[in-house]
Amino acid sequence: MKLQHKAWAVVLVVVGLAAFGAMLGARHIVSNAFATLEHDRAHLEGERARRVLDQQLQALENNARDYAWWGEAAAYAEGRNPGFFHSNFGPENMGYLRVSQVMVFDGGARLLDSAVRDPSGQVTSLPAAQTAAARALAVAMLSRPEVTASIRTYQVANDRLDLVAAVAIHDPARPEAGPKGALVLVRHLDAPEIERLGEVLMTRVGLAFGLADGVDEDSHVLAGADGRPVLHSILRDYRRQPVAELTLALDDTMAQRGRALTGQGMLLAVLAGLLAAVLLVWLLNRLVLRRLLQLHADLQRVTAEGITPTSRVGGVSGSDEITTLASGINNLLDRVRNDVEEQREAHERQEVLQNQLMQSQKTEALGRLTGGIAHDFNNSLAAITGWVRLAAEDLDTEHPSHEALQQALKASRYADGLMRQLLAFGRQSAPKLRRLHWAGLIEETRQMVASGLTKDCELVIHYRLDDDEVDADPTQLQQVMVNLLINAADAMGGKGRIDLSLDALELPTAASELPPPGTAELPPGSYLVLAVSDHGPGIDDALKDRVFEPFFTTKGKGRGTGLGLSVAQGIVARHGGAIGLSSVPGEGATFFIYLPASRREAQVPPVTLPGGGVGQGRSILFVDDDQLVRHAWCALLERQGWIVTRSRDGEEAWLQFSQSGKHFDLVLTDQSMPRLDGVGLAQRIHATASPPPIVLMSGHVNEVPADLLDSLFAAVLHKPVEAAELDRLLQEVLQAPPSGLAPL
Repeated sequence: MKLQHKAWAVVLVVVGLAAFGAMLGARHIVSNAFATLEHDRAHLEGERARRVLDQQLQALENNARDYAWWGEAAAYAEGRNPGFFHSNFGPENMGYLRVSQVMVFDGGARLLDSAVRDPSGQVTSLPAAQTAAARALAVAMLSRPEVTASIRTYQVANDRLDLVAAVAIHDPARPEAGPKGALVLVRHLDAPEIERLGEVLMTRVGLAFGLADGVDEDSHVLAGADGRPVLHSILRDYRRQPVAELTLALDDTMAQRGRALTGQGMLLAVLAGLLAAVLLVWLLNRLVLRRLLQLHADLQRVTAEGITPTSRVGGVSGSDEITTLASGINNLLDRVRNDVEEQREAHERQEVLQNQLMQSQKTEALGRLTGGIAHDFNNSLAAITGWVRLAAEDLDTEHPSHEALQQALKASRYADGLMRQLLAFGRQSAPKLRRLHWAGLIEETRQMVASGLTKDCELVIHYRLDDDEVDADPTQLQQVMVNLLINAADAMGGKGRIDLSLDALELPTAASELPPPGTAELPPGSYLVLAVSDHGPGIDDALKDRVFEPFFTTKGKGRGTGLGLSVAQGIVARHGGAIGLSSVPGEGATFFIYLPASRREAQVPPVTLPGGGVGQGRSILFVDDDQLVRHAWCALLERQGWIVTRSRDGEEAWLQFSQSGKHFDLVLTDQSMPRLDGVGLAQRIHATASPPPIVLMSGHVNEVPADLLDSLFAAVLHKPVEAAELDRLLQEVLQAPPSGLAPL
């Protein structure tokens, strides 16, 4: 079955169901509406009938009240006016008042007299048995303290409904004296009265008795014997108990009209449904189905031909969802073609990521290799430095070999810098800070790169300050500047002008000024700023936040690992500074290096000891597992006047410290040693009664937690160490208070 035929069938079924639902809905709505009208009308008729009866009760009560508040009635109730009853309740007067029965009771609820008027107009006295109900009302009235108290109610007697009004008799001259008796008037609602009530209500009226107690509904409609609706309205006495039902014959003209309107509405719904079905089938075929069939034919053609660069579906006019569907199919075809291209590019990116991962693994391996050989290399370098220092001290300054020894010392310092640079690259070495002139380091860096890395670039340097001292590791800071200069040269294709400017900065800046790039997390204080600017294409805004990510690079394949700026940022951060970037596409990029200005901490004056030597006459325990280091540095210490005790490891040093009985003024120890390391030795010594200061001299200082460095050692030295630096530090330790880490 074709989609077109299915659509027609769906339309016909839906419209047919809608029409059928409309028919039922119309019938239900109209029927409910007329039923509601019938109910409301019946309720109003019932209320109207009860209101007419209430008006008759009210009139009967008013007549009784008029007599009860007459002085002669009070005198009669007290036995002082015996002719009152017969003179006022004769046949004429009772007929005029439409009163069927009259009963008067004295103050003790005893019947004084009674009268009943029969249909012929004759008046006789009531039998005592027929006055019991009236006497109960009199007792109720005489027990009420209110002057205006009265009772209006309905009573049933001999299958007849009576309207009853009971009022207390008072002396109008002395109402406060209380009731003198009670007057009860009764009107029989007999056939003439019911007929008169029907004339007032303009409908047939009847009465029904024998209701059960507990009936809650005041009115309800039931079908009569002739099928017409009959309203049953309940009449209740003064105690709200049902006594009778007043029946009213209702007109059913409205119900007949409702049924006629219901049939007409259902017929109109059927006709409207047929017309809507025909119209919807025509519109659906013209506006939707024909275009879908055309789109289906185009898809079959594309499926048969396969997806080619020119595969499209078209010919569907309009600007609705079908046109959007055709456009979506074309976009899907374009996406399939693009996915093939993206898969190829993803494969290339995966290869790049694989290469970056390999580079990262190489870097990690280099860091591990560097850390592994650092200890042995630094020990060898320390031994070389020590023996060269001894040889230089033994020779006169005019000796031909003196200059060669000085060059050897210079080469050892350069080797120390290279090792620190490798450790910094492997993230395993903290910067070795010392006060230096940044301008001088910039000049050394320019000479280093001028003949090689940036030989075709013009370096222009501007110094805008006089005080250029910072506390920095020269090797690591030089590495940062070299990385920035290489990046600037690469950004300009190896040719162009690179501007370097050194300036001062105070943070925070004024509130009206924008903070310089990269200074958001720097604490307030004085800083020196080196700006490195190129005149290349600049960096896009979308890439500014990624340039410091490891392995991210904008250089071509094989021209960069993406680690330069990441390493530079880490080095500057360990110096307490930051790196910022400012770039405008097409106008170049500027990197800013912020370092805190030197704090210029006061230098400790040298200690003057007897004999002129730093350790003259003092005892030191030197601990190192490397024999060359022990011999070289112990010889240097002995030349300074120290009495040196040598130990090969921490365990041997502990035995010498605890069992030899010697007093040591200072302990100088390595960290990485067999059996017992430097930290373990320091912990044992600190557990004694009077521990001497302990100095740690090692190439693995970064392996010791900072809290142990602060609590166990008076000072820390990084191998290899200059002899002058060791002398200065030992002098400071001897002068320092018993606790605290000596400044380097």
